[in-house]
Amino acid sequence: MKNGYFVLSLDFELRWGSYAWDTGHTYDRHILGARKAIPDMLRTFEAYQIHATWATVGALFAPSKTMISKTNEKYFDDKSMAHIFQFLKECEEIGENESEDPSHYALSLIEQISATEHQEIGLHTFSHFYCLDNKGAEETFEKDTQAALAMMKAQNIQPTSFVFPRNQFNPAILGTLKAYGMDVVRGNEKHRLYREQEGRERKVHRALRLMDSYINISGHHTFSLDSCKEGDIINVPSSRFLRPYVKQASFLEPLKLHRIKKAMRHASEYGEVFHLWFHPHNFGTNIEANIKMLQEICQHYEDLQNEFGFESVTMQELAEKVRRKEVST
Repeated sequence: MKNGYFVLSLDFELRWGSYAWDTGHTYDRHILGARKAIPDMLRTFEAYQIHATWATVGALFAPSKTMISKTNEKYFDDKSMAHIFQFLKECEEIGENESEDPSHYALSLIEQISATEHQEIGLHTFSHFYCLDNKGAEETFEKDTQAALAMMKAQNIQPTSFVFPRNQFNPAILGTLKAYGMDVVRGNEKHRLYREQEGRERKVHRALRLMDSYINISGHHTFSLDSCKEGDIINVPSSRFLRPYVKQASFLEPLKLHRIKKAMRHASEYGEVFHLWFHPHNFGTNIEANIKMLQEICQHYEDLQNEFGFESVTMQELAEKVRRKEVST
């Protein structure tokens, strides 16, 4: 029986994921709400034995503003890059520690994630670095990576999985990731609607992707283990973004869940992979409804596990299966 695999990854950013576009702090309610939602997510994952990869912004590991300042001085001496300039400006506005500024620090949450069984801590860059918008920024990206790994090393964490901020997949920096011990990445869906975009994307693409969340426009986006090997890198592409519950569009929720469940069933029946992802801050409002939605998806996973042997794996665990299959063949 072909069992198939269920991969779940989360882009864990808090405020570092929105500072570049939310200068008025209009999104802070979602960000702070994520802190309340994450313990509920972890309890759900424990209850259903869900393996998940938390791609985490390195700055969230900082215990204090002093540590961030020291890291910036060591790695970001060149302020010519627009993104790094914005990041450093944001750093000037942060509080002293997590209790004072819970939107920029998350060490206590990271500890909860690490203490929960079957959870992997991956990397989402140190500064939420845009890997396509910053043209020719390979050197700056390497400094960003060094900064993140230094911060994570203090917590005895060495990431092996990487997720590109804003899904700006850039093949030019895969060598840097490999050199620093990260050989598993999340790519984008293999469809033109989800092709990597620099800067602002066209509204029509965003509208079509929104429709695709409820109606099958682009396919299930499930894939085989064999398709994940790309040279020295394992690419575990996304299958579906889990859009949060929207009260005004609650009548569409059954369509969205049906779309996800049907793709999960397809993967389990054909021995393929289904990769679902979202941000914790997507659950920062309407927390109860969002957790209920997540529980329904997890319950469907459990049903498919009982029926087909569907298996929940982290990005790194799936990569290990890809390598083992390659050796055996």
